[in-house]
Amino acid sequence: MKTKNITQGSFPNSQKIYVKGKIHNIEVAMREIELADTTDKNGNVIKNHPVTVYDTSGPYTDENIEVNLEKGLPKLRKQWILDREDVEELDGLSSDYGRIRLTDES
Repeated sequence: MKTKNITQGSFPNSQKIYVKGKIHNIEVAMREIELADTTDKNGNVIKNHPVTVYDTSGPYTDENIEVNLEKGLPKLRKQWILDREDVEELDGLSSDYGRIRLTDES
């Protein structure tokens, strides 16, 4: 499958960083955005610190991750969900719609 039309890579003036989770052993994707300096009314240049925001772009903007649309995303939360012991894993699709879509070659 071609990934030619998918936006990948960094955004201008920013970098993807990861913050360690406090409750679970996870890394939360964040984006550190560099800000331009500010010049006040007296002409003094004030250095602005980067701003860190939550990054919802997924793995597509992480240059260290190989994107494969056929494989899908890694199941990062699967073990946490199973550890709750309040779910039942099914052997296959349970909805009529899902089964119809699975056999529809179009």
